[in-house]
Amino acid sequence: MVKILLKTSTLAGLALYALTSVPSYGETLTTGATAPSLKIDGYTAVNSYFVNQQRRENGKGGPQPHLGVDASNLFFTILGTSATGMEYMFRVTLETIPGSDSIIDQNYVQLKGKFGSFQAGDVAGPGNTMIWDAGRIIGGTGGFDGGFNNVYNMSAGVIRGNDNIGDTGNTTKITYYSPEVAGWQVGVAYTPSTAHRGDNKVDNRTALGSSLGKIPGNRGLYDTSATYQPFDLRNVALGLTYQKEIGKWNITLSGVGMTAKSYFYDRNFTSGGRVPMQNTKSYQLGFVMGYNDFRFGAGYLDNGKSHLPRTPNFMINPIGGTNAVNLGSMNNGNAGHAWNVGAGYTMGAYQFAASYQRTNRNTGNLLKANSDFYTATVDVTPLQGFKVYTEVDYIRSRTNAVAVQRENGLLLNSSKPWNVGIGNNAGLIAIAGTKLSF
Repeated sequence: MVKILLKTSTLAGLALYALTSVPSYGETLTTGATAPSLKIDGYTAVNSYFVNQQRRENGKGGPQPHLGVDASNLFFTILGTSATGMEYMFRVTLETIPGSDSIIDQNYVQLKGKFGSFQAGDVAGPGNTMIWDAGRIIGGTGGFDGGFNNVYNMSAGVIRGNDNIGDTGNTTKITYYSPEVAGWQVGVAYTPSTAHRGDNKVDNRTALGSSLGKIPGNRGLYDTSATYQPFDLRNVALGLTYQKEIGKWNITLSGVGMTAKSYFYDRNFTSGGRVPMQNTKSYQLGFVMGYNDFRFGAGYLDNGKSHLPRTPNFMINPIGGTNAVNLGSMNNGNAGHAWNVGAGYTMGAYQFAASYQRTNRNTGNLLKANSDFYTATVDVTPLQGFKVYTEVDYIRSRTNAVAVQRENGLLLNSSKPWNVGIGNNAGLIAIAGTKLSF
């Protein structure tokens, strides 16, 4: 009893001493340090779309132009600096989508110093931050990784965008970026579960408890709700960049690889509902080279068999027992690969750019799905923080009847069960927009 009292008294004394030693809010802890302060910045974009395409299902044959107030982000950053120059930061990104609910897109802490930087929380990893390719050059809404999906009906089974299958998005992770040494920088991220964000409870068995509408890393592969999408456990992403400047020339080389254990939830499966899928094994390479006001870039990504079923005739069995989907020979296909090229030129306040992306995928038993994506953009910045841009896209996508039938089944288990899978399509899109940043 005496020992307990002595320990309690000692701890209480230390706590009291610590409390009396902490400076009041606004004071610096050490000479030369900076107390944390709040900074707010962000952007918003308003776009008008004109589209002429062959397939107008799924509500994408409406009046012209289609006017859209795109996602608008507010970044709340609390940043402090120690006496040794180490930065400690907390950032929250509020993404407001008109006509929908606002969401916390990113929420993380960061320590940055001579040792590099550590991040922990809901934040993008190396797969999103370390790739340099034509996507870094094209302007407008982003071309093949932009706003085209708001108006264009992509053919069933075609991969789209510029992310790998298995990409972790802003799911909860720990990330480290090394300092740059002789032009080289390494980034590594560990994501325990791609079905987890924020304060979701621990559950490595299923995505049912996820707060996500869709699990990241499935775009174009499983267009359904999060409940019926594969998810990753123990996802590791490794990125590498090299930057060099020689006179008027500069070049950035980049590469990212991802690996993870991949699963699908099936309530009828004997192992607690968790069915092994083909593990995530994907990578992406790219470069951007510049000379004076010219820039050139290219990239390649390969998803291997990531997230595919391991067996033929794999069944997706929805809760309630209706709308079951047989994935057929999808196990014999692949998760797609893509390549892109682009070029740009800057002349004062004007930026001109053009890009091309090609995607290919085998959806099963030598069944093909592919796309060609041509883009040209002009961006003008007449005022600081204010940009006006135009974008013209020509998209041609091709698929097969089996992929269309499969997507019809998947869509019945999505948030829009009235939509249908799209066959071959082609279309011309013109976009005019403005972006205000502060």
